[in-house]
Order: sequence, then structure tokens, then C-alpha cells
Amino acid sequence: MATWIEDYLGAWGGTDVEKVIEWMTDDIDFEDVTMGHRNQGKDKVRKFVAACFKAVPGAYYDIIDSSLRGDGYWVEWIMQPMGVRGASVGKLRDGKITYNRDYWNGAAFQPE
Repeated sequence: MATWIEDYLGAWGGTDVEKVIEWMTDDIDFEDVTMGHRNQGKDKVRKFVAACFKAVPGAYYDIIDSSLRGDGYWVEWIMQPMGVRGASVGKLRDGKITYNRDYWNGAAFQPE
């Protein structure tokens, strides 16, 4: 398992939007497929991340499995404490995420 994946998903487990954004290129193309949200560019993704932190405070991710092959990656995860299973796929450029798609079980999502 790639350490950067642990660090990146670890950033999502906090409340600092910039710790998440620093993993992304300026022209990031980030989509939450389940929610139907697609954001392009750091400014739009920054707002999306802030909204996520507000909607699910205290959420963190357990990594089930992951792979990095060339510039492509995938990671299977469980968002805790809700137990929502999901996966992310994407591409890197110069060590930063330039493309990401999240797919997760919307039926199991019950924010507090």
C-alpha cells in the first residue's frame, strides 16, 4: 500500500481543508459520483471539501486495499464511524492528484 494514500486519506480525517487541497494539482478534476458533484480547479474543490467536513465532522477512512500503477491509482476504503464502503480511482501528475472519482454506498450513508 502506498504511503501517500494513507497520508492523503488521513488529511480527509481532519478539519484542515488545505491539508487535503495540497495533495491536488491546480487543475484538479474531482468528482463524487454518488452525490453527482463534479468540481474542477482547487477553488471549487476547496469549497466541496469544506462542505464535506461540515456535513460529516469526525469522519475518517480505513483503507482496505490500494494500488498505484504508473500514474493511476485506486483505493478501497470504509468511511468511519458510519461504516460506508467506497472506492476512489484517479491519476497523479508530478506526485499530485490531477483526476479523482469517488464511488461509495449512498444507501448506507446516514450523517449524524
